[in-house]
Amino acid sequence: MPTGLAPDAEVRIDDALVSRLLAAQHPELAALPLGEHHEGWDNVTVRLGDDLAVRLPRRQLGADLADREHRWLTELAPRWGFRVPAPVRLGVPGEDYPWRWSVVPYFEGDRCFDAPLSRDGVADLGTALAQVHRPAPEDAPRNSFRSATLADRAEVFDARINTVLAIADAPVTLLEEEAREAFEAGANAGREMETWAHLDLHGGNVLTREGRLEALLDWGDLGVADPATDLGQALSLVGRAAFRPLLEAYAEAEGAAASAGGALDQVTALRVEAEAVGYSLTLACHEKAIHPGAGWSALIDLGYARPA
Repeated sequence: MPTGLAPDAEVRIDDALVSRLLAAQHPELAALPLGEHHEGWDNVTVRLGDDLAVRLPRRQLGADLADREHRWLTELAPRWGFRVPAPVRLGVPGEDYPWRWSVVPYFEGDRCFDAPLSRDGVADLGTALAQVHRPAPEDAPRNSFRSATLADRAEVFDARINTVLAIADAPVTLLEEEAREAFEAGANAGREMETWAHLDLHGGNVLTREGRLEALLDWGDLGVADPATDLGQALSLVGRAAFRPLLEAYAEAEGAAASAGGALDQVTALRVEAEAVGYSLTLACHEKAIHPGAGWSALIDLGYARPA
């Protein structure tokens, strides 16, 4: 089973560097104490005082994605009724640090990986996605992978199927034929629309608090895409039993992909199902240790695997 850690950092980020950057560029914040560090796949986040955090890319890819957050999340967040880490201050290269960085709100809570959403929390997520799934301007970014159609991602899906099948100690037995059929059906269904989408709704990017949605994190993949992509990832995250109340809240908030009564039309439902199995496989293949377990569990819940 893949258990590798995050890619090596391309710069060293410590308290001394953070303090120098703040003193040079945001001196009004420099006296606030620095707290715990969280080192993610692309960024390091350092708590700043009680209510803020400093978010710094740890590699070039993270810096490229952060630019998308700096440009678009600041514009979009005021339209939404849920919490996101939209920058409250921006920083530029300096003090031997090569990239743009930001100061963002700090949110108390738990990763959905560790503390799942309650029924009310699932409804919160449905409402949030409905607010995200709005028309995007012509200059909005596209995600290099997830903005593409399912058909255009079929080769990657096939590679992930083969990766899972090749894992000798996998905790599940993949039902390959069923998974392939679901993906193919979605890939053959026509795409009906494109909207803004989050595009990376795994349990590390959904923050919960006492079962409710506290915040949606990590908007580096933000882009124009089929809203079924987010809905499929949400299905993988919350499971089949909780997906119905999510859809009901999504429809009530006039989500772009919703049909009357919180249902999905047949074509959209096929694409959502394909996105769900594809994203679950992505998590199962992920090198970061927390993700495979979520992927395996989702594949079992969705009916595309059984315990080994």
